[in-house]
Amino acid sequence: MSVSNDEETPQGGDGGEMPLDPVELENLRIRQQWEECARDSKRASPNSKYERYEIPVDHMDGDRGTQINLFSFKRPHMRGLHCAWISFFLCFMIWFAPAPLLKEIGDTLNLTKAELWTSSITNDCTAIFTRILMGPICDNYGARLPMSVVLIFASIPTAMVGLVNSAAHLALIRFFIGFAGSSFVMSQFWPSRMFSREIAGTANGIVGGWGNLGGAWAQVFMGTILFPAFRDYYGSKEAAWRTICVIPASMAFVWGIILPFISDDAPMGNYNYMKKKGTMDRVFFTTSLRSGATRNTWILFIQYASCFGVELVMNNASVLYYNSRFGLDTDQAAAIGFVYGSMNIFARGLGGLISDRLNTKMGMRGRLRLQTFFLIMEGLLIVVFSFMQTLPAAIATMCLFSIFTQAAEGAIYGVVPYISKLYTGAVAGFVGSGGNVGSVVYGLGFRSLEYDTAFLMMGSIVIASSFLSVFINIPCHAGLIWGEDNHAVIQARERYLRRRDMARQQDAGETANTDGNGEENTPDELVRE
Repeated sequence: MSVSNDEETPQGGDGGEMPLDPVELENLRIRQQWEECARDSKRASPNSKYERYEIPVDHMDGDRGTQINLFSFKRPHMRGLHCAWISFFLCFMIWFAPAPLLKEIGDTLNLTKAELWTSSITNDCTAIFTRILMGPICDNYGARLPMSVVLIFASIPTAMVGLVNSAAHLALIRFFIGFAGSSFVMSQFWPSRMFSREIAGTANGIVGGWGNLGGAWAQVFMGTILFPAFRDYYGSKEAAWRTICVIPASMAFVWGIILPFISDDAPMGNYNYMKKKGTMDRVFFTTSLRSGATRNTWILFIQYASCFGVELVMNNASVLYYNSRFGLDTDQAAAIGFVYGSMNIFARGLGGLISDRLNTKMGMRGRLRLQTFFLIMEGLLIVVFSFMQTLPAAIATMCLFSIFTQAAEGAIYGVVPYISKLYTGAVAGFVGSGGNVGSVVYGLGFRSLEYDTAFLMMGSIVIASSFLSVFINIPCHAGLIWGEDNHAVIQARERYLRRRDMARQQDAGETANTDGNGEENTPDELVRE
């Protein structure tokens, strides 16, 4: 951007020209750039790696996007969103790659039901701790590099499933595969870093839902497509299950190598670039860990255990349940397991979208009411599912409680970015680990109880957890029953709506942000010295 000569060289007292100090000239240039940002919602902030974005952004919020364009793959915002869900999808696929094969593995190695469920429990235990650790790591290093490391590392034990020869080996291999579960933290931190909190529910819901679909895809990919094909090729069930886990492992490994080179940590660039430019501070691990562990975080931890924990258990249990309850073969049961997880295509994103819409009308109270409703409906439908005696009725009820389960996940992660803006990664890690704790608790129930009783127990816990929403109290925001949003929160919401409307006017070719005389009004908060 050029600066006029009159501004560069003001007249001195004797009529001569007096050049501006370089610091003053730089301040003037930056001020003019902020003024252009006020007029153009797609222009990048002065310290950004980019000059212009494809979508409108909030310059007061680190150039976070205020709009989602799913059909774009452009950097940095939409590239980040798509890389997040693709990476999470592949991690989920390798995380649950052995699950639809458990019956065949058990038959080959003569394993008991308890031994098979022990391997599933160890698979979830790993992610409890790694998710907590990944939160502060994301706060300090971003989501891009940790996601790449997890993809590469977890693909190695996945490829080694065929070497299993005992129950102990199976539990150990699945323990290390469980590192893939920590990818959830990066998948939720990444869109929270790229998009404003007003649409965080939608962004996190899309990434979480489409990523979770990897668990459903693992059911049909491993159990219905690869297993029958390799069984027929080798003429042996054992040779088939010992071979096919190499395929998803290879896919995840290759993507993990490519990922760091095609994406960004944040809208303004990668974290190392931003630290050099002075646009972000270093976040210490212990500080992030302490700051993320608040009362609100632990309540969401329990509620997330009641929805994502249910989904994880179903990824492990669906094939075994339909095998034993209705006598289905592995490929048939795996196809039904895919149906459960396939609700992620829309349900989780829908939960986040509705949460965002209610937030613009009712504030935080709307988000809390929604997640409470979803949890109650989920629990009731799980209880109903426990009494189903016919296959069609079981499948229909399963689909319904799957929709509410995943919608509750999306609604909860619409609240997570509000718990701590600076330590979002830590909060996401703690809440995400709740899903694995829930899966372990429910898994212990399924390990020792009859399936009907285990589902009844799980549904009752979910219903009880919904009432904890009453105790969520986020500073400056309204609660479920009492309190009101303060002025700053309302003002931020109104600013988002104004910027969104301005972007729509620009897209329509209209002149945005002008007064009745056609003169531009520059928002004071964007004009920085």
